[in-house]
Amino acid sequence: MNKKIFSACCIALSGIMASCSSGDETDIPMVDKADNAIAFNAMVPKAPRAASTTTATIKEFYVYAFTAGKPYMERVAVRRNGSSWTYTPVMYWPDTPVNFYAYSPNISNSPVIGDDAIGDIPAYTCDGQTDLLYAVNIGETAQASPVNMNFRHALSRVSVMLSSSNANIRVHVRYVVLHDLYHTATFYFPDATTSASSPGIIGNWQDFSLNADVALFYAMGDEDNIDLTTTPVDITENNLNVSFFIPQKLNKMSLEGSNYTGNYIEVDCEIFDSTSGVKIWPTSSTPPSQLVPETPAGRLVFPLTTSTIDQWKIGHAYIYNIKIDNPTVLQPIDFNVTVDDYEIGE
Repeated sequence: MNKKIFSACCIALSGIMASCSSGDETDIPMVDKADNAIAFNAMVPKAPRAASTTTATIKEFYVYAFTAGKPYMERVAVRRNGSSWTYTPVMYWPDTPVNFYAYSPNISNSPVIGDDAIGDIPAYTCDGQTDLLYAVNIGETAQASPVNMNFRHALSRVSVMLSSSNANIRVHVRYVVLHDLYHTATFYFPDATTSASSPGIIGNWQDFSLNADVALFYAMGDEDNIDLTTTPVDITENNLNVSFFIPQKLNKMSLEGSNYTGNYIEVDCEIFDSTSGVKIWPTSSTPPSQLVPETPAGRLVFPLTTSTIDQWKIGHAYIYNIKIDNPTVLQPIDFNVTVDDYEIGE
């Protein structure tokens, strides 16, 4: 796993099976059908978190195929059956090379289909919980072994880890929000095979829209609040379970009056003296920009950018490790951000 680690400081961070379409079979020369059924095998890159889809956990994918400039399979559902993959009706190898395009899991968007390829998946809206995968195999010919579909992750994965190592304070977290992110964009398939030996063959995202804030953690009541300890806790798990985002450029955070702009992590919390239980932040002297209206919490703000990272890349996982140790919140809070490349599956 390739890993980049960097630091920064700041003050306040389903599936209806579609029929397969072979067009008019008399138009496409066929290889002798005996033992020439098209079979599939799926591989998925390893992922740094259990919620991400892996080769062991992927259950189904959907295939489009083209040959001799014509569609040959149209949104065929291929499902895991023990150690193999099955679909119906079974299709056979034609005499001409076949291009395969696949994605997983089932999504409501319909890809744009040309004469001999899938172009894109327009206006895909990311729900934060779906790990969208894609695979392309170009120029496959009749073979006895399954077609190896090597899937890649189409989105970026983001996790926020919170901790506190200062025994003198208790940090009481109520909400965590990511600000001003794009949630809708068009995904374009690559025009080459996404084999494990060609990691540089990737899709891309364009036509971004629907930028809004997204909550990663939301405490419905006092019993749901998190008190930080020295052990980092992933606040994106076991709550809203929002982890996946459209890969996109990130804007630097800035303060304009009492409002923050750009892309940043907001942690709404209270800080107490661990011995007396007295609340030490926020207080009556806390600036308005650090107060959360209609709540007792203060607002800590951390940029999503650093001097080296100004975008979330396709197929990358970003882990923001934030340690809140300063009881007065008057000095910079140090935090590390770890960027993990998704590993190529075996």
